[in-house]
Amino acid sequence: MPRRCLLALCLVFPLLFAPAVSAQSTRDPVALARAGAAALDEKRFGDALESFTAASAIAPRDPGLCAGAGIAAFMLGRDRDAEDWFEKALKLEPRYRTASEGLGQVHYRAGRLKEAIEVYEAALKYAPGASEIEATLGEWKREASRQSRSYETRGAHFAVRFEGPGDELLALRAVERLESEYWRIGQTLTAYPPNPITVVLYTQQEFRDITRMPSWTAAAYDGRIHVPMRGALEQTEELDRVLGHEFVHAVVAMLGGRNVPVWLNEGLATALERGGAEESERVLAATRARPALQLLHRSFAGLSAADARIAYALSAHAVGRMMALRSPAAVVTLLQDLARGAAFATSFHQNIGMPYDDFQAMIARD
Repeated sequence: MPRRCLLALCLVFPLLFAPAVSAQSTRDPVALARAGAAALDEKRFGDALESFTAASAIAPRDPGLCAGAGIAAFMLGRDRDAEDWFEKALKLEPRYRTASEGLGQVHYRAGRLKEAIEVYEAALKYAPGASEIEATLGEWKREASRQSRSYETRGAHFAVRFEGPGDELLALRAVERLESEYWRIGQTLTAYPPNPITVVLYTQQEFRDITRMPSWTAAAYDGRIHVPMRGALEQTEELDRVLGHEFVHAVVAMLGGRNVPVWLNEGLATALERGGAEESERVLAATRARPALQLLHRSFAGLSAADARIAYALSAHAVGRMMALRSPAAVVTLLQDLARGAAFATSFHQNIGMPYDDFQAMIARD
């Protein structure tokens, strides 16, 4: 979810960094709301959801509490709960922009483009001239226009959308490769997404226009897999690599929600893509650069192509180290802890058997 949504919600509650809720104040919705806002700001989304849920039970007519619970649930990957909370907030106050933005994002990331557009159109009626909503709505409408002209082919676990009959062979190839990756990666992690995953094939220009990703990006995942595919049939190894990488992101989202450090997310995807671990070690062998993992918790989108290449390689190396220290199952358990709202450093130590600071120091020395 855009950072502005979190900030907008936090403005509802003064004294953002309020003390933890005491036993005496657990029936005080104001104290619970302050604790929830502080937890959101500190990315303790499990604590935030607990606080806002408790506050809403006491003050069920407060839309801000519902929106707070919605944001926390969204970040934990509990999209159905987030949708319910945002809808409740909008029933209480249709003008609540934070809830509208949150609900629109839930629909969009689930592939419900029509519903996402309807939510944002309703929001604009109450906030005419809101430039960020207008810009996003314009992008979604252009995507919807393209989608209305698209075709679709399905496999057991994937639905691939493509522009025209001339791309059907490419779509069939993508389904075939994705189904293979589903079982290969699922067996490694003992985790299999139960719901079909939508994949959208684009031209290079469409991909840039819709995803707004850097030029060095090979594909993207935001609840759907977006892939620029021209020429892919002639590059089957690259196709397998890209599709496998993006499928891992879908598994990570299922297991860990949206509070997974980017280096762990990208590192697992790179390490499990075909040839990814070997290529990462070659990249690291050619450079002495070792950015601190703490600096790689956020998106790589702002990095140059050269820096991104190192960041992906180092992330994959770090994940390889984690699996060597323990096992892929330990990484899965760490992700599941994050989905429950656990603090990353604490869960890392419990599952990998090494303090996170010590692990970072070890990776820097490798």
